[in-house]
Amino acid sequence: MPKLGDAVPNGPILADTNVFINALTGRGPPVLRTLLEAVPRLFVAAPARAELAWLRGRLDPEHSSTGRVLAIHEALLSRIDPAKVLVPNDADWLAAGELAGHAARVIASGGGKIATAFDRVKLISDALTAILAAKAGFTVVTEDADFDILAQLVPGIHVLFYDRSSPHQRDTLSA
Repeated sequence: MPKLGDAVPNGPILADTNVFINALTGRGPPVLRTLLEAVPRLFVAAPARAELAWLRGRLDPEHSSTGRVLAIHEALLSRIDPAKVLVPNDADWLAAGELAGHAARVIASGGGKIATAFDRVKLISDALTAILAAKAGFTVVTEDADFDILAQLVPGIHVLFYDRSSPHQRDTLSA
């Protein structure tokens, strides 16, 4: 698996959801913070925006940290240029469903399984992100191992992986 280095890679980057979450919470290498600083230059797949928006509905409005976390979250979302969001069409969704099914078979053949509806939705979102990235010629930055399988199944996709076990920074998103 090709690894993300210490510097922001050249060329168009499509950031997976975990890049945003891990950069904000300090659960990844310092280069993720650098990527966040470059948000106006990054591309984001529509499924990642949906996954980021999920947080707004998931957080407990009564929790004392929710307001602070939502302010950080909203500031980040407002920096994503709508022109840099890759939006799938019907053919992309169909291809993603089929690709996710192929990936599920590969996962099962290795002893893993896609057991829950959440697992299926996550795999379809990842497959859709992979298809959009390949179609646009962008490099996906992620920590998600599903992309290793997807990269083997999607011609032309480029993926850079990072390891979350890098030194921790201050946790800014926990609620």
